[in-house]
Amino acid sequence: MDNKKSADLILVNGYILTMDERRRIVEKGAVAISAGRIDAVGKNAQVLEEYDGKQFDCNGGVVHPGLVDAHEHAAWHITRSVVSDTFTGQQIWEEFEDPLVRNITGEDEKLSLMLATSEMAVNGTTMFGDTGSAFFAKEMFEGANVVGIKGYSGYALGDSFVPELKVFNKSTKRCVELLEEQMKLYARGAQRKVGALVGLVGMQNCSGDLVSAGKEIARAHGAQMHLHSSVYEAEIKQFIDMYGKTPVEYYEDLGVLDEGTTLVHMVHLSDNDLDILEKRRVSVVHCAGASCKHALGAMRARFHEMHERGINIALGTDAGNWSDGLNIFTQMYLTAVVHNECHGKAPVFTSEDVFEMGTINGAQALGVQDECGSLEVGKAADIVIHTPYRPEMLPASDRVSGLVYSSQSSSVKDVIVDGEFIVKDGKLTNVDIESFAPMVNAQQQELMDKMGFSVKRSWPVE
Repeated sequence: MDNKKSADLILVNGYILTMDERRRIVEKGAVAISAGRIDAVGKNAQVLEEYDGKQFDCNGGVVHPGLVDAHEHAAWHITRSVVSDTFTGQQIWEEFEDPLVRNITGEDEKLSLMLATSEMAVNGTTMFGDTGSAFFAKEMFEGANVVGIKGYSGYALGDSFVPELKVFNKSTKRCVELLEEQMKLYARGAQRKVGALVGLVGMQNCSGDLVSAGKEIARAHGAQMHLHSSVYEAEIKQFIDMYGKTPVEYYEDLGVLDEGTTLVHMVHLSDNDLDILEKRRVSVVHCAGASCKHALGAMRARFHEMHERGINIALGTDAGNWSDGLNIFTQMYLTAVVHNECHGKAPVFTSEDVFEMGTINGAQALGVQDECGSLEVGKAADIVIHTPYRPEMLPASDRVSGLVYSSQSSSVKDVIVDGEFIVKDGKLTNVDIESFAPMVNAQQQELMDKMGFSVKRSWPVE
């Protein structure tokens, strides 16, 4: 046909998990891409009849939307794997995080974001949300925008930290100034794929005045507001002692809960809390790995009830020394299997449920569901392509089950963001990991030396 439309790239011969409203799966499918957007999704013959362009053969591999990590703290990723398994939460805060905050530099944060985004990219994540962990926004955003994935990050902000975390404390006025500054200076767009969001530490560490001001800023910028909530029993007790309300009830009375609010962890909830979350259509981020590693209790919590009520549940990896890995497939697996064990029934969540949490639900939790999270015409071409030639992918029966329970990220071969390959044949296209690795190792050691922190190993090293 002489009147065919021109596409920049056409993915062909894919097993396409669209994650559209009907959750269509297209066998022997194709995706046409132009100017970083999806022009068509359908059978090979249908798309190729309508479009001409450079073809990329997926060889029958699974093709799906880029994964979404809805909660993490990436600015400290360079410190990963230094906290001993035997550390309590109190020890982490006092012996690790306090000296870290006093000694971390902009260069540390820059390399942390390069490392974190590199790790996310090769594991299939194309969009992330960092609730806030930076002290050097300029350098942090510089590092975040090298690899090519999309996301949000920002300053670590709170005005009423508990005593063991006082090193983080800033005045309410200063927190508001920094929120407004980052939203103005570091807005996400075509030239800055990772930009700022309204993120607050939350829990007992943010006053009502700060949370209310943060929500006003989020509404003014059309952005999500993220904060930790209902993580610890001590937090719930403190809210009840101070306000006579749970954290969710307190935020409801402040008027900050709506579809533009995302609450992270959400381990300890009352019946009334669930009613409020359902009514206000708040998104919730489940950090399964962090809970399993530190016994937070999320795997025994009420996520199955949230799911049954239609509350949007996304997945997050949290931080380098809380779950250690930034792999959303790992969070899918844990969510799918550990809830069964803890609740004594199966399934609590199916493989389809957790795949939704890692894609379209995550996009909703970040307020970008119109941009990504599914493969649909008009959305950004943020796409993951798996090789079919991994033993874990065989036999090719239920591909969704295979991804969640078997291959996970081991089969990720190519990753595309806005129509451009940021991972090809398993390798990053914008970072030379062989040159980058020694820089990361040296920078971590320099930071640990400044902190006076030594890794406590169980086994002797000669």
